Amino acid sequence: MTAPSYDLRRRPTEIDLFRFSAVTWNAHRIHYDQPHAQAEGLPGVVVQAHLHGAYFGQAVLAWAGPGARLRELTWRNTAPVVAGESLVIRLNLLGIRESDGVRLARVELRELDSRGTCCVTGTAEVQLPEGAHP
Repeated sequence: MTAPSYDLRRRPTEIDLFRFSAVTWNAHRIHYDQPHAQAEGLPGVVVQAHLHGAYFGQAVLAWAGPGARLRELTWRNTAPVVAGESLVIRLNLLGIRESDGVRLARVELRELDSRGTCCVTGTAEVQLPEGAHP
């Protein structure tokens, strides 16, 4: 971990959404059936709420480095995202504290689409690996 902020980029495809629906047993057709999603008034197949959470988890662990442990993760979806959209998951360090001999970092997360719309917000706490420094 070398900086108080970090960006992770993702661009979920229709195949990604289909696969994520399969492994999470999410049978809602708005995530893999384009005509059905459009019939529901959506512009295309939409990214699953939990896939946004997975992206947040990836960002936190990539930022913190090998040996880090995700202790807490919360997120709130604020705008729909469709397959093919370019996303940036932005992480900002809020603070570091020590508890029971381990260093814990608190971070803020935001997911932005290509237009700069904030689609997801959240926070996380990660146990930093021994010897890590911001």
